[in-house]
Amino acid sequence: MQRTYRSTLGPNPPELSQVEPEPKRAAKLTRLIQKHIHEPIRLHGCAPGAVDLMGLLRSVHDLYGCLTRPMVEYLSGVCALYTGDVYATASFYSDIFLDPKGEHHLKVCTGTTCHVKGASQLVKACRKALGVAPGETDEDGRYTFFTVACVGACSLAPLMMVDTDLHGNLAAADVAALLDAEREAPTP
Repeated sequence: MQRTYRSTLGPNPPELSQVEPEPKRAAKLTRLIQKHIHEPIRLHGCAPGAVDLMGLLRSVHDLYGCLTRPMVEYLSGVCALYTGDVYATASFYSDIFLDPKGEHHLKVCTGTTCHVKGASQLVKACRKALGVAPGETDEDGRYTFFTVACVGACSLAPLMMVDTDLHGNLAAADVAALLDAEREAPTP
């Protein structure tokens, strides 16, 4: 018996033009979808209809910076998966966002070693310097501030990351100067 999957949030997913009106990005999105639906079949002999869902979600997230509700609904329709399953997969991973975030991600490690060595002071300093609480984006949209359980660099505790750059052995007094230097650095 063949199972039919459909979206759980409505009768039909949105059209591509509703999700991505710009033709060049729509073409890129279409290529990403084709890659993650057809590559598993070609490379691994998977059954027709197999989807590399994590690869697709990560690629689309990288293209847009987040997965919005219309995008998740569209992807679930294209992949013939329940919308709830796509949301569950996307929301499980802390590096996949379901709403827009800032241009840069600032993360303060609050794992055991960082906590013992003063991470709470770094959190307070970041809150003051950015004017936002963890999980929020500063008013100019440049930084989204997060606290994370562990980044696996305990020898540098306490530490914070700006995107993929680690800044370790920090004191709270270092945070404002570090953020000023980051803001002044040329964008690649």
